[in-house]
Amino acid sequence: MPDPVDIIVGQNVRTLRAKRRISQLELGDALGLTFQQIQKYEKGTNRVSASKLHQIAVFLGVDISALFEGADTTARPGLSAEAYELAVTYDKLRSTAGKEAVKTIVTLMSGEAYA
Repeated sequence: MPDPVDIIVGQNVRTLRAKRRISQLELGDALGLTFQQIQKYEKGTNRVSASKLHQIAVFLGVDISALFEGADTTARPGLSAEAYELAVTYDKLRSTAGKEAVKTIVTLMSGEAYA
């Protein structure tokens, strides 16, 4: 079953695309995807990656936040505020080596075996 946020994002993509009179085929071509993939995004069947969300927002001429309108973006299922903040900071790291170092440190500190 699709995640409610994926469904809302898909509905917003569909609404914004339709307002601009852009077909699924045109949007797909602009993103290097098939119109079937756009259909799956719009239904919430498939999740849209961060890079595709950015490309969609740029192509439609909207701020990326418009794609999340109506979604509860403050929900952090299973994460404390500190864990969420750490995750956001981790995602901002550009270096693959840096990300690996952070994972190693956290794994060692947690006392779990490092694989």
